[in-house]
Amino acid sequence: MQTRDIMTTPVVTVAPSASLAEAAELMTRHRFTTLPVVDRSGKLLGLVSETDLVRAGFPGEPTGGDPDTGAMLGSPRTVAAVMRTPGVVAETDLGTAELGNCMAEAGVRALPVMDRGALVGMVTFQDVLRALCPQDDRRDRTSIWS
Repeated sequence: MQTRDIMTTPVVTVAPSASLAEAAELMTRHRFTTLPVVDRSGKLLGLVSETDLVRAGFPGEPTGGDPDTGAMLGSPRTVAAVMRTPGVVAETDLGTAELGNCMAEAGVRALPVMDRGALVGMVTFQDVLRALCPQDDRRDRTSIWS
């Protein structure tokens, strides 16, 4: 199985100019932990995670000045201020086990999936685990001790 077989599509993205609240709303609505940040042409600029949002806090209404600075201790107000550039991306033809190892080594829980330079999906550790777990072992269990 390859990345293309387990990735999430279509990709839900966020603009760098989006507010932290808008990004948080997208994450909670779609149950994602990470969103790709793209420009108007769809070019991948970075990633924003729920951890990035929580660390940044949610400032009040702007008080003027820099649009990336909010009322709470200079907290960033836009996704651009808290996003990180993706250090690692997954290609669509990467094998699932290799993908899992790559994610573990990079210390990331989600990766953007690229095909010929275009963002085509997102993949998470949960996607990898589901792919690596045989169908017979996917019983609904409340405890591993049952």
